[in-house]
Amino acid sequence: MVNETEKKPRSRKKRGMAEAGVAAVKSKRVTGKGGGMTEESVDLVFGINAGIIWDLLSLKGPMPARELAKSAALRIDDVHGALGWLGREGKINVNKKGRSRIYSLRP
Repeated sequence: MVNETEKKPRSRKKRGMAEAGVAAVKSKRVTGKGGGMTEESVDLVFGINAGIIWDLLSLKGPMPARELAKSAALRIDDVHGALGWLGREGKINVNKKGRSRIYSLRP
């Protein structure tokens, strides 16, 4: 009897990328209504935003998410995604000041 939960073997290209630890960062075309929309990979979107936020924190020092969003010209949702990305990598500290959170880079 064949185990139905068993994964199919990866292609040679995908296996090589996984072994090298390389994320596939590509945009793919979305067809249908809306015409020329593209769907970007999660790594591309959050990685770029995380780089922007990291640069801002290194230049201007600790600040709350709203101020980061304003300075980076990003939506607050994108800032929170980028902060989550940086938090998972252990690159930021979070301190509470009153009702707000202040984000800073780890030394």
